[in-house]
Amino acid sequence: MKISLEWLNEYVDLTDVTPEQIAHELTMSGLEVEEIEKTGPKFSNIKVAQIKLIDQHPNADKLHLVTVDLGNETKTVVCGAQNIQEGQIIPYASVGSKVLDRKTGEQFELTPAKIRGVESQGMLCSQDELGLENMQEEDGILILNRIYKDLKLGEQLEKVLDIEEDIVFDVAPTANRGDEMSIIGVARELSAIFNKKLKFSPLQSTQDTSTDKFKVEILDEEGCKYYSLGLLKDVVIKPSPDWMQRRLTACGIRAINNVVDITNYVLLEYGCPLHAFDKDKLNGYLCVRRAFEGETIVTLDEVERKTNSDTVLIATKEQSVCIGGVFGSANSEVDNNTKNIALEAAYFTPAQNRRSARSVGYRSEASARFERGIDIEMVKPALLRAMQLMVDLAEAKVDGIVETGNNKLPEIDITLRFAQIKRILGTEIPAEKCIEILGNLGFELLGKNEIAAKFKVPSFRMVDVYREIDLIEEISRIYGFDKISPTLPKNNQTPEIREENKILKNIHNMFLGNGFLEAMTSSLVGEPLYKEFSVNYDDNQAVKVCNPQSEEHTMLRQSVIPSILNVVKNNIANGQKNLWIYEIGRTYFKDHESNEQDSGVTEKRMVAGALTGCIDNEKWTLKSKHSEPDFFVAKGIIQNLLALLGLENRIQFRPCEKGTKEFLHPGKCAKLVMLGKQPIEVGFLGEIHPILKDKQKFQQNVYVFEIDLETLLKSVHHSTVKYKKLSLFPEVQRDLAFIVPENVSHEDIAKVIKKSVKSNLFNGEELFDIYQGEHIKDGYKSMAFRIKMQDSEATLTDEAVEEQMTSIRNNLKKSFAELSFRE
Repeated sequence: MKISLEWLNEYVDLTDVTPEQIAHELTMSGLEVEEIEKTGPKFSNIKVAQIKLIDQHPNADKLHLVTVDLGNETKTVVCGAQNIQEGQIIPYASVGSKVLDRKTGEQFELTPAKIRGVESQGMLCSQDELGLENMQEEDGILILNRIYKDLKLGEQLEKVLDIEEDIVFDVAPTANRGDEMSIIGVARELSAIFNKKLKFSPLQSTQDTSTDKFKVEILDEEGCKYYSLGLLKDVVIKPSPDWMQRRLTACGIRAINNVVDITNYVLLEYGCPLHAFDKDKLNGYLCVRRAFEGETIVTLDEVERKTNSDTVLIATKEQSVCIGGVFGSANSEVDNNTKNIALEAAYFTPAQNRRSARSVGYRSEASARFERGIDIEMVKPALLRAMQLMVDLAEAKVDGIVETGNNKLPEIDITLRFAQIKRILGTEIPAEKCIEILGNLGFELLGKNEIAAKFKVPSFRMVDVYREIDLIEEISRIYGFDKISPTLPKNNQTPEIREENKILKNIHNMFLGNGFLEAMTSSLVGEPLYKEFSVNYDDNQAVKVCNPQSEEHTMLRQSVIPSILNVVKNNIANGQKNLWIYEIGRTYFKDHESNEQDSGVTEKRMVAGALTGCIDNEKWTLKSKHSEPDFFVAKGIIQNLLALLGLENRIQFRPCEKGTKEFLHPGKCAKLVMLGKQPIEVGFLGEIHPILKDKQKFQQNVYVFEIDLETLLKSVHHSTVKYKKLSLFPEVQRDLAFIVPENVSHEDIAKVIKKSVKSNLFNGEELFDIYQGEHIKDGYKSMAFRIKMQDSEATLTDEAVEEQMTSIRNNLKKSFAELSFRE
C-alpha cells in the first residue's frame, strides 16, 4: 500500500520530520515501510511555447522546421509530428532539458543536434516523453491549449500541470490492522508516535437525509452487518481535478473519471470501500444475500465468475449486480451516460468476506480491507464524504440516504493496571505517558486512579484490541521497543521435566531398545488410503479439509494403522523386507458442536507399529524361520509397554469380536481391555488378514498394533520409587505341569497361582512349556509353570514349600474342574 506524505500532512503536521525518520518510526511501531519513493515531474526545464511558423525541411519530406515563441525569444526546432498546426501551444524542451526516451522510458538530457543538416534548437514534446498519461487520446505532440486556458508563454510546464514533488511510502500493513490501510489510520499512528495533534473529525449529517425512494435489505446477516446507499441525481461524468488525480497516482491508482476517482479517493482516505451503481439499472431495490446454486456473475473485467454458497452478492429482485465487498458487476456499472448514482457503503464481516473473495478467485483493494476488518462506525461518514465530493466535483444533487442494519459494535472497556506494565515490559513507563499514548491512538479514558485506568476501545481497533495485554502492547510499540532495556530474570529457576514427558521418553527408549525404528507420517489422509488397507472410518466424525488439493489429503486421520501399513508397503516395495517400526501420533474425531472456546474435535494420542521380517543381525545369528516375529512377539512388545507404565495388571488381552477389524486375521488378533467399573477397549494387535496380505503382494507376515496412549497416560500412577533390601536367603523354584481345557488362558492360571501363595513368599511365576499332541486328548493342552518362592526372614524348608504347592494344586482344581497334574 502506498501513502502520500503530502496527503498525510493534511491530517498531521510532519513538516519538521524527515521522510527517513517517519519510515523508521513507522517500521519500529509495527507498520513496515518497504520503500521510500520520491515523486514529481519526470522532466525538467520544459516551457510553454506557441507554434508561430511551420516550414518544410529542405532535406526531408516528412520533417518540418517549426518556429516557436517562448514570449521573450523564438527558437527553431526540427519536428516530424503530423498533428502540429500554427497557433498551437505546446511543451518545448531546450538544450539541457531532461525528458524520457519513448522506447526505454529512461530519462536523458538534450544535447545540440543537427537533423538532416539542419540544427535543431530543442524539441517539441509528446505526453510519453514527459511521462504524462491520458493527457490526450491522439499520438504526437501534446497540445496544451486543448486542455488548459490562459496559458502564459515561457512558463514552466510543471507549474501549469500543477505537478509537485511528493514522498510516497510503500507500507505493508499486518493482517490484524485494517485501520492502517487508510491515510487517516496512518496519520493517527504518526500523531501518536510524534505526539502531534490529529486534524480529523468524521463528517456527520446535519439534517434528516432518509428517503423511501429506494429499498435495501440484508438477507445474510452473517456476511453483512450494515448496508447503506447514498442516492445522487443529475451527476455529470467528467475527469476529476488535477489534485485528486495527483494523489491517486501517487498512491498507485489510475485516474478514470470523477465518480470512480471519488470512490477510490475515499477508499484511500477513510479506509472504507465504496461502490457506485447506475441507479437507473437497479429498479429501486437492493439486497445482500448468498449466491444461489450454479449462479454466475459477469464482473467489471468482463469475466464470468461462478459463485457458490460462500459468495455474498448484492442483488436486485431480478439479478445480482455486485460481489459484496469484492468486485462490481458489468450490468450496473457507471458509464458516460449515467445521470443518477446509488453509492454503496457497507460493513462486510472479515471472515465471510475472505471466503467470498476466495470463492470467485479474486482479491481486490476492497476485499483486502474488509478481510482485515474496517471501522464500522466510519462507514456512514465515508459515505457522506463521498457524497460531498460528488456534489463538489460532479455537480450532483443529493437525493437521500437509505440504510439498514446496525453500524455499531458492542463497546469494549479495558482496565489497565500500571503495575502490570512494569511487570510485562521490565521497565518503568510513567502512568501519564501511558495515558497520553493511548489517548493519541484514539482510546477514550473513562476514569483513573493511582493504580489503574479504564479505557474504551475505539471502533477502528475492536478487531485486535480487547485485553489488558493488548493495551500494554500498544504502549510499548509507540513508546519504542528500542527504549526498553533488556534485563535478565532475577531468579534462576531449574527447569523441570513433566512426568508425562519422562514417560514418553521411556516409551521411545523401550521401543528403540527392542529394535524398532520411529516413523513419522502425515496426519492428513484420504479415503483411498483407508480403502487400500481395508480400514474403516466414521465419516460423521471425520475432520475434513474444506478445499483439499488432492483426494489423498481430504481429512485428519482417525487411525494411524493405514499410515503405518503404507510405510511397510513402500519399504517392502523398495527391497527393505526387515522392518520393525512404531509411531506416536494423534488421531482426530469431531464428536460435538464447536463454539468460540471449543473446536468440537477430540484429539487422541496413539502409539502404533508394525513388525515384519527379521531384525537380528544376520552376520551374527543364523537366520531361520523361527527368528521371524509372530503373534506372541508382538504381544510381548505390548506387555513390555504395559509393564513400563505399571498397567500390566489392569489390561487384559481378549479375542477381537468377529467383523470389528476386517484388516486383521480373525484367528490371530486380540484387543486390549482396561479393567474397571466399565471396562473399555484401549487398543488391539494382530496379524494382517491373508486377503490383505495377498492384495498388497506381501511375501511375509506383517503384525500391527495400535493403542490409545492418551488413556494409558491418564491411568498411570505417579509414585516415588521405593527400594527394599535384598533377601539374604535363597530362592526356591518348583515346576508344576497340568492338563487343562484348551480355552483356559495363561492369565487365568497365573491369577490363581498368585492368590494361592502367601504374599510374603511369592516371588513370581513363568510359563515355560505348552504341549498339545500325543497322549493329550483333543480339546486339551499341557501347561508347565515354574513357581518361585523366597522368604526374606529365613531359608524356606521343604515342608513350607510343599504347603504352598498343595495350596496351588487345590485352588487350581477348584477353579478349573477338568484338570489333571503331571509332576
